Amino acid sequence: MTCVFCNDVRESGEVLFEDDRLWVVLHADWAVAGHAMVVWKDHIENLSDLTLDDAVHFAVMQHRVERALLDATRAGRAVLLKLGIATPHLHLHVYPVGAAVDRAAVFEIIDTRVRAPYDEELVADLRERLAS
Repeated sequence: MTCVFCNDVRESGEVLFEDDRLWVVLHADWAVAGHAMVVWKDHIENLSDLTLDDAVHFAVMQHRVERALLDATRAGRAVLLKLGIATPHLHLHVYPVGAAVDRAAVFEIIDTRVRAPYDEELVADLRERLAS
C-alpha cells in the first residue's frame, strides 16, 4: 500500500497523541509553528465514511487539538483544511495563525512557501495539553 499514513504515520511528522482510532501528528513541514493533523487510523477518505459515533470522536479530537494549538501558540484563529488529494486518507490539517492573517498569507502557509523554526518547548507543551 502506498498511503503514508497506513505505512507509517511518523513519515509525515511527529505523533503527539494517539488513541485506538486516531493520531494527532505535528506536520513535518512546520509551515507554521504547531501545524498539526488529526488522522484517522483506518484507511477511509471522507468523514462521512465514519459511523456517527466515530465522526463525533473525530470532531471532539479536532476541537481538543485546535484549542491546544491556539492556547500553546497564542494564535488568534485556526485554519482547517481537509483535501485528501495527495493522500486520500481521512486527515484534517489544523494551522494556528494570527487573527489578522489574510488570504494571501494563508495560501503561502498551505503551499508551504513559509517555514517556522522547530520549537521543542512548543512540542512538549502540546504533548502535555493533549495528554490531559
